[in-house]
Amino acid sequence: MRDEFNRLLIAVMFLTRLPVSRLVKYDLEHLSKSTVYFPLVGAIVGSVGALTLWIASLKFPSTLAVLISMAATILLTGAFHEDGLADSADGFGGGYTKERILEIMKDSRIGTYGAIALWLFLTAKLLLLSEIFKQDDSLALATLIVAHLLGRYSSLPLIFTLDYARSESTSSKPFAEKMSAKRLLVASFYTICLSAILLEWNTLVVMGAMLIVTLFSGMYSKKRIGGITGDALGAANQLSELCVYVAIYLCL
Repeated sequence: MRDEFNRLLIAVMFLTRLPVSRLVKYDLEHLSKSTVYFPLVGAIVGSVGALTLWIASLKFPSTLAVLISMAATILLTGAFHEDGLADSADGFGGGYTKERILEIMKDSRIGTYGAIALWLFLTAKLLLLSEIFKQDDSLALATLIVAHLLGRYSSLPLIFTLDYARSESTSSKPFAEKMSAKRLLVASFYTICLSAILLEWNTLVVMGAMLIVTLFSGMYSKKRIGGITGDALGAANQLSELCVYVAIYLCL
């Protein structure tokens, strides 16, 4: 039980800026196994976003309240996955060979493709969630939590099925290596349960949409660079989160 709690803290430390590092016991085995808790951390981030949205909506128009909520989740995570989206857009958009794509992804500077991708995704999230909130505020709050939950979950099947594309060691490599089928099943079980509690039958729609997006993200990443990287996982996260908002909006 203590080991599992330590792995949860590692996942929290890796995916957010919450000050838990002093409580973490560093161990390579714990690092690689902490991925099972990624969806749970996503649910925590989504819950912070939902709480912020609800509080902000008491004083501000819905669109501004959603914007404040988005800012809260970005601050909480340090724009971790948004950075992966931007780097992936720059790499896949500007590179033609695997080596060049990975080189561009590693560059900390943002390029045209990355800037455009960020603008499009953030704008789409803002508009979609605002419309959902206007029509059903309770559904919007639940959707926000599930979107972050499934966004983080999307990394797990990609880690399970694909190899890590970089040969050199990076901070993401221990997390992006193979995970066991047992831990994938555990994460899948509680992810489905939490989604079903919050969205009921809409869970079937959003899970289906997320899995399709994740499948094509993995296929594209494997074709272009032979596997996954931390940035590719971040891009899949953002695609999955956005597809949840799109799916729920279409179900209204």
